[in-house]
Amino acid sequence: MDRSSHGKPPVFDHFENIRRLGTDRGGHASPEHARHQLFVGRDKRSQGNVLIKLSTKPGVVYQHNLINEIATLSRINRELPDSRHFPFVVEHGRMSDGRTYLAMSLFDELPLAMTIGPEPVPARMVAHLRAALEVAKALGEIHALKIFHVDLNPMNILYRVERSTPVIRLVDFESSYEHARHSAGVFYNPPTTPGYCAPEISTQPPDARSDLFSMGAVLYTTLASYQWTWGSDVNTSLMTNRDLDDELKDILLIAVNPVPAKRYPSVREYQDALAAYLERIWPGRSW
Repeated sequence: MDRSSHGKPPVFDHFENIRRLGTDRGGHASPEHARHQLFVGRDKRSQGNVLIKLSTKPGVVYQHNLINEIATLSRINRELPDSRHFPFVVEHGRMSDGRTYLAMSLFDELPLAMTIGPEPVPARMVAHLRAALEVAKALGEIHALKIFHVDLNPMNILYRVERSTPVIRLVDFESSYEHARHSAGVFYNPPTTPGYCAPEISTQPPDARSDLFSMGAVLYTTLASYQWTWGSDVNTSLMTNRDLDDELKDILLIAVNPVPAKRYPSVREYQDALAAYLERIWPGRSW
């Protein structure tokens, strides 16, 4: 709801108990230099909790990124109204100073990054594989709409376990690519996370294989910890890793191949390969 044209302070009218949330979603103050600030509050109409994302500057790129997220999530909400994997847009608009804001459903889950320690934990491998399969399911839903996240990393995959089953939410769609909009010429200049974004993003439009690269890098991080990011790319680190099972390593090497044509053609093939591997090491379950 944009009221700036009427000279009134816009927004946040419907929200109460608003407080700042850190960009790590952990309760710390948001840094002023970030692309956006995060706030949490309660929607007085529904009594539900909301996450409010506010661009920190009225600059063109900052605005376009958040507007892109609004457009992508709005379509996901329309096309996948029953999905539990994505935020629901509650409200959006502009502040009186021109900054864009987005209010959406607030999830209880914390980033997957919170489960990754400084050293590998082999005992958690099955849990990490099961989480990866749930991420693949979520991506399969938006890929069917020709929407690609593009910037998956351990911070924007939210995770918890409910009754021994992983619950996954995908957030932060500022970098998302929606084929219907962007192939028609809508501005696209996504923020990216080094090491996790597919290398071809700077030279060609992303597709499912771009998200596949990110998925492989995320799974590898959960298995090997963040050590690989300190001085190597994910492909090189995988090839020199002696701790992973060769079969799992081969699956990941296909996923993170620098050449898109050499990756799995879709998330489904990657998902099937992971499920088959998980069945072999932990048989008798249905993945």
